[in-house]
Amino acid sequence: MNKKLLLSFLISASLPCIAQKQSVLIQPVSPIEYKSEKGTLKVLNYVKLPEKVNARLSATLEGVSIEVMPTNKGDSLLVWLPMIGESNHLQIHAGKIQWVDQSVYPMIPKDWGYFQQGTIHLIQSSHQDIAWMDTPDYCKDDRINNIIIPALDLMKKNKSFTFEMEQTLNLMEFLNEHPERKGELIDLYKEKRFLWGATFNQPYEGLSSGEQLVRQSYYGRKWIRENMPGGDDVVANNIDVPGRTWQMAQILAKSGIKNLFISRMGEGLYDWYSPDGSKVLTFTPGNYGWASMIWKFFDDDAVTAFHKLHHRSVLWSDYYRKHNIPPHYAILMSCDGTKPVDFQPIIDEWNKIASQSATPLPKLKNSTAEEFFEQVSAGNASFEKVEGERPDLWLYIHGPAHYEATLFKREAGILLPAAETFTTFSKLNKNDLSSYPRSSFDRAWMASIYPDHGLGGKNGDITDRIFEDSLRVARDLGASLLKNALGDLSASINTKKNNYIVFNDLTWERSEYVQVEVKNANVAVYDAKGMLIPSQVSPSEKGKNVVTFRADKIPSMGYASFEIAEGKKIKNQQSAVKVSANTVENNYYKAHLGNGGIISLFDKELNKELVVAEKFACGDVIEAGYAGNGAGEFTQITPLTPGDIKSLISYTANWRMTENGALFTRFINSQPTEHATIHQIITFYHTKKKIDFDVELENFDGAHNRQYRIAFPLNMMEERKVHYEVPMGVAQVGKDEMKTIPKGWAWGGTYSNHPADTHPREIQNFISASGNGFGVTMSSCVAVADWIDPSREEAKYPVLQGILLSSHKSCHGEGNWYHQTGTHRFHFSLFSHKEAWVNGYASGIEANHPLLVSRKLSTGGTLNASHSFLSISDPLVSLSLVKKADADNHLIIRLTEMEGKDKTVQITLPAEVKKVVRTNLIEDEIETIPGNGNVISVSLGHHAIETFKLIL
Repeated sequence: MNKKLLLSFLISASLPCIAQKQSVLIQPVSPIEYKSEKGTLKVLNYVKLPEKVNARLSATLEGVSIEVMPTNKGDSLLVWLPMIGESNHLQIHAGKIQWVDQSVYPMIPKDWGYFQQGTIHLIQSSHQDIAWMDTPDYCKDDRINNIIIPALDLMKKNKSFTFEMEQTLNLMEFLNEHPERKGELIDLYKEKRFLWGATFNQPYEGLSSGEQLVRQSYYGRKWIRENMPGGDDVVANNIDVPGRTWQMAQILAKSGIKNLFISRMGEGLYDWYSPDGSKVLTFTPGNYGWASMIWKFFDDDAVTAFHKLHHRSVLWSDYYRKHNIPPHYAILMSCDGTKPVDFQPIIDEWNKIASQSATPLPKLKNSTAEEFFEQVSAGNASFEKVEGERPDLWLYIHGPAHYEATLFKREAGILLPAAETFTTFSKLNKNDLSSYPRSSFDRAWMASIYPDHGLGGKNGDITDRIFEDSLRVARDLGASLLKNALGDLSASINTKKNNYIVFNDLTWERSEYVQVEVKNANVAVYDAKGMLIPSQVSPSEKGKNVVTFRADKIPSMGYASFEIAEGKKIKNQQSAVKVSANTVENNYYKAHLGNGGIISLFDKELNKELVVAEKFACGDVIEAGYAGNGAGEFTQITPLTPGDIKSLISYTANWRMTENGALFTRFINSQPTEHATIHQIITFYHTKKKIDFDVELENFDGAHNRQYRIAFPLNMMEERKVHYEVPMGVAQVGKDEMKTIPKGWAWGGTYSNHPADTHPREIQNFISASGNGFGVTMSSCVAVADWIDPSREEAKYPVLQGILLSSHKSCHGEGNWYHQTGTHRFHFSLFSHKEAWVNGYASGIEANHPLLVSRKLSTGGTLNASHSFLSISDPLVSLSLVKKADADNHLIIRLTEMEGKDKTVQITLPAEVKKVVRTNLIEDEIETIPGNGNVISVSLGHHAIETFKLIL
């Protein structure tokens, strides 16, 4: 006898039993037996009597005699009871003694509320990390041979069977192994029986750059339509990660992806909005594995499935009715690596019962997420509204635990758009857009987004190496493609052979420092007009020399040329700079170095002391204990270990000036600690308001559960605002998060914390704080930042932090430690400015977009020595893409309004255009808008991401 089933059907007594004053056990036999008798469905039940009975047994149900079948044990009997309906009064007599007098409840209750005549959609899929159950190769083989092929075999046998994977990458892998089955998959796509998801994979959204997120749609829905004729997918899946970045709904919606399937959030249907007003209809079952692992709805038979699922109708009838949602309810049958199961016998039996029942019951069917979304959105539903950032709770698992790999990803996210941009300009210059290397860019972009959310796991050291290698390939391909494009352009620029061409990949004019390796310690640098410009020579790590010079007024998306004459000794004078062993004063700052870093930093332009060096110095390095595992805590981010936090301010510093010249002064402090030697390098620039902080963790020993941070304590004691860059946006802490608690559940409990209280956060290029009459922007090489003092007694002022490194373990039970032994280098830039993040925006972006240098190796050229290919009238409109259109020889540009204001901007273009067409993010044409010539005007709504095709 099934013990769980016994417990499920314990029946409470409503009247005392005369013979023994207690209720008895009444339950259906196992396996379930039922029959139809005079139009009524009945289930065979087992009744356990208190003791053995020798007298004749009889029974009544609601006073009507029913058949009794004694068992050979004498202490029990079998009786047919109604399968469907309401409670009934059962009496059983042994002779004149009444043994049973209690209420019994049918297996299938009569009232199914709002779903009485609805449909339950059985959605079967297999949740897939690229690698988590084991290595990528093992998981790929398991997907192909133990999931996809068996699902295809079931589809041949059962024309009603449906199945879906969650990402296009799985389809690409399968077709690479079995190209002969492509036609079969195309047919199933057209029949909507086997779907694959509208994105390439399931990433940490806030870790990717904006363009990397858009490429999820390029190599998802767009790839499907190009490679699977007649196929399409409009449902994106990202059901594992408890985090949604601010602009993701807009990225999906403007890629033609209407729906988002997620998990780890309160069950329900939501219109998830981005700040521009774009939305995607989003469904979450609560937690993706619960239906199959915990509730086991379909493990037995249809009658049991009816019984188990009835409570869902009780829970959700009022919700559906309130929101006017058509009566379609979804059950997701999916776990990690779920194998396909043919539930058709249960479905057929369920629907047979429903057809025979006098009481209306919902139907059950094989379905897909797409079909479910279509059904619930077919009426006039008013779905719950969700908007805002849901900060990722698993952010420690990527950046801090995989610093080198994450750095490659971030560098690829900068290099690839620059490479596309200057390749496009080069091809336009040669009137040769048809030779645009699309396949090379496709390979590089896919490599940059290949690693998904499944770092670590079983044999995770192998997975992590493969992921890191993919990201390194993306970075290196981006660098190579960019180098080729800049070399081609340099050859066409009319300047002297061996001059250096400095390129700017941003859309505003810039003045920034450039470094070039030279042989001689004596050099002179001249601009295109032959004017001598200040420079400073430093020894490089390679035993050579590096000359630094300030390249002034480099045109937007353009270049200027410079001459470096070696062997000329030029005296560069410092202007209004005072320097001692531990102080520096220039036109911008007056700084005092002490234990831990800068202990006083006075902004002379703003007349403000910027830092509070009571607990941490400015640029201090914190080492702390961290007992979490990056993801396994699930419901909230584990804080640093109280009492196990120590920073360099507790050591005696020995600052040494290593360089001092016209452009900058550099100091270094080296401090041996228990687990690494920490080198702090602080560079004060004298012709630009900027301070660089470089940290080297030399020979970190990989000690478990250690974390390192850099800290910038800011003198903002009262109200302040903190902003940070997200993919294609800038979000404000406490304002731009989800307004409600996510709810939902995981192994660690319920997601009961408000998103506004979540910290640290994933960031793109910078985090910024404003208050007390000034603002400070920290440009960061790392992907995770904080603003709250992590120590036991939290300071009331903000402490901007970059999380450098975290040596914790994978949350997989057989997972690896993220040791990260060795030497690691980190770079940050600090900018002070007037209050408001917009005043530090350009600086925060520029610090991660160094000016690009190419040497001209030939003579002649038709392009001017200085030139802008493209410019935008508003620097707070971001240009993330210039490329050749995939479908033809025209141009694609992508703009994002970053400030949160409706505006019209003028764009000066690299070629004359005949027509401007607005497209979606994956280049489908939508409408023609006014504009032609070399300068066009386009209107952008607040926070809008818009893509345009320029017809040449």
